[in-house]
Amino acid sequence: MRILIYSAPYYADSDFPLIKALRSLGHEVHYMIRVAPYMTKATLLDFEPQDQRNQVLPASEFKALVPWGNYLDLTRSYVSNCTSGKIGIRSFRLLLKEVRAIKALAPDVICNIDLPYDLHYPLFLVWKKRCTVVVHDPFPHSGESSFRGSIKRRIVPFCCKNFVLLNSRQKNDFCQKYHVSPERVFVSSLGPYDCYRDFVPKTGFSQGGRFIFFWGRLSPYKGIDNAIKAFSLIRDKFPDLHFVIGGAGEPCFDLAVVEADNRIDFIHRYLRTEEIVRYASQCQFVVCPYTDATQSGVIQAAFAMGAPVVATDVGNFSEVITDGITGLLVPPRDPVALAGAFERMLAEPGTVSTMKNNVKKAYGNSSLVWQNIAKKYLEAFEA
Repeated sequence: MRILIYSAPYYADSDFPLIKALRSLGHEVHYMIRVAPYMTKATLLDFEPQDQRNQVLPASEFKALVPWGNYLDLTRSYVSNCTSGKIGIRSFRLLLKEVRAIKALAPDVICNIDLPYDLHYPLFLVWKKRCTVVVHDPFPHSGESSFRGSIKRRIVPFCCKNFVLLNSRQKNDFCQKYHVSPERVFVSSLGPYDCYRDFVPKTGFSQGGRFIFFWGRLSPYKGIDNAIKAFSLIRDKFPDLHFVIGGAGEPCFDLAVVEADNRIDFIHRYLRTEEIVRYASQCQFVVCPYTDATQSGVIQAAFAMGAPVVATDVGNFSEVITDGITGLLVPPRDPVALAGAFERMLAEPGTVSTMKNNVKKAYGNSSLVWQNIAKKYLEAFEA
């Protein structure tokens, strides 16, 4: 089967192992990634400074993609390099170039990762019978809903044949809200983001002492304020413990509290891949204190690097984290419960090391995990 996966830098850490698995199953996989000025740094990729050619270009011309040649076939991978972040003449010209490139590929399946770009909706109508849309977030996160996004979610069922959701708990609600028959909705999942393991830095690690770690785009639904409150409740019991928070975006918590605590280390910027690997592989555990969610790639990245996760029981987190084995789950928006989980992890010296061993045993052979995930995608493609 000739498959075209159309995506964006936000999803690279889940795209790459999926593509590798599909290729290992004998399929011809082409990859087109759209890069615009507002997405030049995301997950594994850093396209800054952005190339100023408004073209569909070979992936081999981009240093951000070359290191990932063991996941992608670079001769079948392309960058749709949008030099304008707005709908206009340049973006429309680039769309026409994409259409020509896709026609030349003649894929059996077009798999769009998440909601299509605005100008792609008419395009998908033409190729509807070949289009599958992977929906990372069936419903918008709290604080991130918009009228434009709502309209796009209503339109997309008319522009594709099938959907892939990444957790089973939201399938019924998704079908009811968007009037999609269950036969068109397939459920897969995320596997451990083993691509992070390939880029462990050779240089030393500067963070001293024990620490817990949060990273990701700063947004209200991430619940970072609750994690800060939880840390403040237990910090005096563990004098050597630090809380490292890393990510870009508008801070959604009280900065004064963070600045006043010399054991909260706030790295207010995009973290490079090697930095994420350093922190996640050496922390006590990763924290995902979300107030709501569908699924989280942070958990999969943490597991790939052998870190247990303390998280709130939202979205599909209970499907991914085995409570008491690979991490702990607590109710959302409850700093006291979160503090209790922190203390439970840290109070007994062997708890963290036992959970780290459990994570390594569960996800040691991630290639098999991703092959099973890829087979679920193929069910949607072949339906």
